[in-house]
Amino acid sequence: MIGDSTMHFNDINTYPQMGWGQVLNLFCKRDVYIHDLAENGRSTKSFIKEGLFDKALSLLNKGDYVICQFGHNDEKVEDITRGTNKDYDYLTNLKYFHDEVIKKGANIVFATSITRRKFINGICIDTHKGYPQAMLKFCKENNYTCIDLNKLTLDLYNELGEEETKKFHMIFKENQYENYPEGKEDNSHLMIDGAIMVSKLFVKALKKTDSKLNDFFIDLDEKIEIDERMLKD
Repeated sequence: MIGDSTMHFNDINTYPQMGWGQVLNLFCKRDVYIHDLAENGRSTKSFIKEGLFDKALSLLNKGDYVICQFGHNDEKVEDITRGTNKDYDYLTNLKYFHDEVIKKGANIVFATSITRRKFINGICIDTHKGYPQAMLKFCKENNYTCIDLNKLTLDLYNELGEEETKKFHMIFKENQYENYPEGKEDNSHLMIDGAIMVSKLFVKALKKTDSKLNDFFIDLDEKIEIDERMLKD
C-alpha cells in the first residue's frame, strides 16, 4: 500500500490515530500479507522524490498488488515539495506508478482520497479541488481499476450526518488520550471506526470490479456460521 497519512500504519506514539491500511488485513483471507508503506504528509511527488516508491518497488514480487491512494497533499500547490498540478504532473506520477509496477510483473489498483469531514449547513462537501475526479478520468481513459473512496465516504457522511461521523475521526476532548492531553479536533485523520469504515467501503467496491485483487478478500455479504461452543472457556 502506498499513500498518505489516511492510509498510514501508526504506532503507539500516535494512538488512537489509524490509517485504513492498518486494518485492511481484517478483511483479508488467510495467508494474505499486507505491507503498508504509506507515509504521513506525502504526495505523489514527494513519495517519488524521497525514494519511498523505489523502496516499494524493491519489495514487489511478480503477482503482487499495489493499492495506491494519493491526492490529499498533491492538492497543496503552494508547497513546492509536494504540490502537483491535477491535470499534468499528478497524472504523470500516477502513470509512472502504474508502469513501474507492471514492469515488476505486479498489479496496481488506484483509490481516490477519502473525504474530509467538512460540513457546511449540514452538508458534507468535497474539499479535494478536483484531484479525485482527475484520477477517476485518468483511470477510465487507461482502463485502470480505481475505487472512488472520495465519493463513497462523502455519500456515507451525508447519509449519517455531522454528529454521527465524528466517531470516524480524531475528535475528542482533553485528557482522553495520553498522546493528546489537550484533546483533538482533526477532521482529516481516522480512528479505528473510521479506518474500518474506509476498508469496508474499499472491499465492497472492489468486489464490483473485475480486478483479481478480489481473490484476496472475504465476501462481506457472505455470513460465516460461528460455532458458539468453541468460544466458551
